[in-house]
Amino acid sequence: MAWTQTKRSGRGKRRSQSNLVPIGVLAAVIAFVGAVTGILITSGGNDAPTTGTSASALPVSASALEPTGEVSSMGVPVVETPGYASGVTEIGGITVQGASWELGQVPLNVAVRPFWTLTNTGDSKVTLGEPQAEVRQGCCPGPFDLGTNTLAPGESTVLTFELSMHEGMDGWHDMGVYVPVGGSGGDEWLELNVTGDFRN
Repeated sequence: MAWTQTKRSGRGKRRSQSNLVPIGVLAAVIAFVGAVTGILITSGGNDAPTTGTSASALPVSASALEPTGEVSSMGVPVVETPGYASGVTEIGGITVQGASWELGQVPLNVAVRPFWTLTNTGDSKVTLGEPQAEVRQGCCPGPFDLGTNTLAPGESTVLTFELSMHEGMDGWHDMGVYVPVGGSGGDEWLELNVTGDFRN
């Protein structure tokens, strides 16, 4: 009887040990899938705001936007521009892909710099005037930076519009950006747009 009980208990040990192997393998597979899923989630979308072609317009916090290492004209840190630019506009031989920026939610006390690439797609030289902002809703447009005022056929330049809001300036902002485009018939106006909800 003692021998039988010993034998049974030995078989029980072998059976429980053999069950541990599939459980260990299953746990390892679950951990691996979880790690890969975490990598895929955290690696998506970081480059898009910088390029200005596509990005998430979901609410963000100041810590979620990568600092560029620059300081704005208002003395606050510049962060990567959230949101995305869409649409095409063309006038006077100048074409802009991504004419309208939708920034989504923008934190206060940082600066963002939506930008546009203006390309001369015509067959003659084009002169650009000084950009002007129209505040449709909100307040406080920032400074412009236009790479060059003269474009030969095929040449491009970048226009940057710095925006930064603090407490008391928060809320929905809708601005038009107008660039005079010189041509034989006089100045025409290139219209660009930017919207954003500035709040923490």
